Amino acid sequence: MNPTKLLMGVFALVIGLGLAPLQASANPFPKGDVATGKKLHDPRCVSCHNSMFPDKNGTQLYSDEMFRKSTNAAQLRGMIEFCNTRTNSGWFEEEIQHVGRYLNDSYYKFK
Repeated sequence: MNPTKLLMGVFALVIGLGLAPLQASANPFPKGDVATGKKLHDPRCVSCHNSMFPDKNGTQLYSDEMFRKSTNAAQLRGMIEFCNTRTNSGWFEEEIQHVGRYLNDSYYKFK
C-alpha cells in the first residue's frame, strides 16, 4: 500500500474518532423518540408531579429554574431513573432514552 494513502487513512480515522464525541454530545438521549417518551411520561409522571404544587402544574419541575433539580443531561437521566424506581414503572434503558429525549427536547435542551 502507498505510504501516503496509509497515512491519510490513519489521519482520517483519527479525525473521525476525535469528532465522534462531539457528535454524540449533540443529543444526550440519541436512541430516544419524543412521541414515545411523552406516551411513557404522561401516565407515570404527570399526576405525581402535579400533586407537588398547589396549582397542580407539575411541569414547573422542568420549566421553572427555581424547581429544576437537573442542570445537565447526567442529572436528568439520574432523576428519570429515580422516578422510574419510585413509581415502579419498570422502564428499561430504551424507555429511559425515550423519556429523556422527550424531556430534553421539550424542556431542558441539554447538549
